[in-house]
Amino acid sequence: MQTLDEILSFLSQNYLKKDEQLEMPTTISDDSLIDINIVKRTARTLRRVGIITMAGQYGLSAQEPPEQQLLRWTVGKRALLDDNPQTFDLLSKGWIVKEVRFKQDGKSVDRIYYRMGYLLYVQWVNKQKDAERDIIDQFTLYQSEAAWRMEEMMCVPGERMLQLKSLTVFLTDSLAWSISTLKVQAVFPANWGVSKRIHSLHFLLAFGMISCTKEIFDWKEIGALYYPGIGGSKAFDPSKIEFLNILETISGQPAEALGMISGGQITPIYFAGTLQGKWSNFQAGPVHALTNISISQDQYSTTATTLWLVENRAVLTRMSAEPHFLQETHSMIVCVDGHIRSVHRYFIRQLMNSSSIGQVILWSDYDEAGLQIAEEMYQSLRGHDVRHKWVCPDHSIITSWPEYQQRMRDLLQYMRLEQEIVLGEAEDWRSWINH
Repeated sequence: MQTLDEILSFLSQNYLKKDEQLEMPTTISDDSLIDINIVKRTARTLRRVGIITMAGQYGLSAQEPPEQQLLRWTVGKRALLDDNPQTFDLLSKGWIVKEVRFKQDGKSVDRIYYRMGYLLYVQWVNKQKDAERDIIDQFTLYQSEAAWRMEEMMCVPGERMLQLKSLTVFLTDSLAWSISTLKVQAVFPANWGVSKRIHSLHFLLAFGMISCTKEIFDWKEIGALYYPGIGGSKAFDPSKIEFLNILETISGQPAEALGMISGGQITPIYFAGTLQGKWSNFQAGPVHALTNISISQDQYSTTATTLWLVENRAVLTRMSAEPHFLQETHSMIVCVDGHIRSVHRYFIRQLMNSSSIGQVILWSDYDEAGLQIAEEMYQSLRGHDVRHKWVCPDHSIITSWPEYQQRMRDLLQYMRLEQEIVLGEAEDWRSWINH
């Protein structure tokens, strides 16, 4: 049972603006509704700015919950409802209140809203508490599952466990987290709720389990092994891309490098230049393509000494079509085709680790997205001792990332350009190599 003081305190704290206060009527009748004036007090004036209408039988509490859509309301919600018997019933029982705001004259109606009543607020608070208890139960269940499954994983020998070291360290750390620690983990996107974070931890655990026991596996096998029941194979499908990105961030490797042979999609990588692999060899000349699957199962190297990372396919096709350019300059051109993906990073890492590349020329569009892509390409080269060069729209070359970043920020104040507009000719490309 609620008291009038509790209800008025709730209304004052949540629905009044600065310098406003509630003014109760001098007499309260036995009517089902009460009109409470909202007045604004200043040093010189006391002006009526609105009215809140609420249930008169405030001491009674309904036993049955309201309509389900009301349970999704929040304290800040301002709803527009029709003045019909259903709305009047919700108002008279205390589930909602009616807020009328006046114009400057204190009489003309400016706007009318329906807002959460104190009874609905109590239900909402209880629902929040139930949800929090459910979250705690979910997280406790995950930590219980992870504890014994991690013990089993640690007993599995082999090179794969070395690849999974960063992941297993992360999962081991999660066993000591509290809910508050989980909420502030920077590895998860800020807009993820706690339930999604817990679900992603289950995915990481499931991935670690299957990766350390099977050399190769399909995406569907991850959920099927972790949740043996019907539908288990689809358990992680709704968040597939996001969860794989988290996995790569933590492990430092794409899922393909950790055994996932197929994610249900094939990602092409377009390139031109000399490339050797275990099962395939490519000669400099036309544009070639590899897939994420072939890259995960092979180890590629090149005899090129200059690696070009370009954003757009048109640049790749134009440069590869220049007679003898690739052969004479010992160049390898890789197109990231927009924002760089995990398979690009893995392929670049293979080339840098097994080849004689001495310099990398990074070339992207001259707009906001192009600057971000340039940074992504630069980050993919971290840890490799090679010379970096960025191509500017005036065909000058910059060899420092901070300098290039500042040059582009200055440029973006007044213009934006695509790569193709400043493509240049073979003599320009050769000068950049020799710069």
